[in-house]
Amino acid sequence: MSDYFREGWTERIRYALTADDAPLNLTGMSVALEGKDKKGHILIFTGTIGIDDATTGIVYLDPSATDLASRFSPFTLRWKVTDTNGKVAYFPRAEPLVWIIQNP
Repeated sequence: MSDYFREGWTERIRYALTADDAPLNLTGMSVALEGKDKKGHILIFTGTIGIDDATTGIVYLDPSATDLASRFSPFTLRWKVTDTNGKVAYFPRAEPLVWIIQNP
């Protein structure tokens, strides 16, 4: 699945995480957004990443003005979820998210 954003986008980006076609309850868990750019370099987001609604599995990125740069596009991404016991899972489970960053 590909999503398209304009370079410099700073509006909140939300995703609903699911497991077995049901919303993933994130109560007590933490999330991170991990990804790579077109050359395979690890992305470092300077915006805010968090949980918007734990019971419905809604996570978000509030990107900084420099997080979405077209020269590094496309991005491949997964949400990393860590439970209270330190166990880690990645979403989506199958193919990663793909973000295409367009020039302004």
